[in-house]
Amino acid sequence: MLILALLTIAPVGYLLWQRREQPAAPKHLGLTFVGGILVWLATMSWPLGPHGDYLPWQVILAGAAMVALTIALAWRVPTEGAAIGWTAASGFALAWGVWAGLQDDTGLWGVGLIMVLLGAGTSLALVGWLTGVLRQRRAA
Repeated sequence: MLILALLTIAPVGYLLWQRREQPAAPKHLGLTFVGGILVWLATMSWPLGPHGDYLPWQVILAGAAMVALTIALAWRVPTEGAAIGWTAASGFALAWGVWAGLQDDTGLWGVGLIMVLLGAGTSLALVGWLTGVLRQRRAA
């Protein structure tokens, strides 16, 4: 479980510490992290497939909810769009990692955690960054 903390919580802690002087950023980053956890709990914590796997609509709903969460919060704090996206992915990955770590007896959940973090983190950071750029251009 140390890998879980190092890969999910530590980067978010660093982002919060780095932005401690900015009034809105820490609050929104914390909200985004908790939002990522809640999205996983609402959509993915109950596998419905015949072998305990996820159904396609669960994955699509989780992805759409994560994109909506990232866009909504990056629109409010456009200068922090990429950090908001990464933080949302970290919350989601933390929730998934706890679930997977408790169920996996092969130890491969750590590889899955890295894949979730890199895939979702990079994608949502890009979504957040683009949202922030569009918001700043619209404001100008």
